[in-house]
Amino acid sequence: MNNGCDQGQMVLTELQKKGIAERLENNPIVKFVGVELVHVIAGQATLRLPYRDELNNSMGVVQGGILGVLADVAGGVSLYSVLTDPSKVLIPTVEFKLNFLRPATREDVFGRGKVAHRGRQIAVCQVDIATGAEVLLATGLFTYMIKHLSDV
Repeated sequence: MNNGCDQGQMVLTELQKKGIAERLENNPIVKFVGVELVHVIAGQATLRLPYRDELNNSMGVVQGGILGVLADVAGGVSLYSVLTDPSKVLIPTVEFKLNFLRPATREDVFGRGKVAHRGRQIAVCQVDIATGAEVLLATGLFTYMIKHLSDV
């Protein structure tokens, strides 16, 4: 399977680190919801969503769309981590499926993205949402288009 990363090279280049940091810093929804980068290596990323009451729905649990944001960003960062220069690429989400298994209640949650396949123009990432104690809350697949800015 082509996952787009050299398994021997798990450490990111400075260009990749800088590009990922810029992408997160310049993403208004990431700031709005409060998603934070925890860890990233080539092909894998972990992000944290700190719990806040205002992210809850009327049932008192974190609203599913908010978890969708976390999952999408986790998948996106895992993909950026295998691209040479993330600042020169756009990766719009073209499709996703997220299965909710348990509600997220009153605690921080973590999104873990992993590149499952990377082609020239399309990539697929597996994403899990879990508590800090590793209780799985949601799992899904995210498909991204890879668009080089020179082609736009």
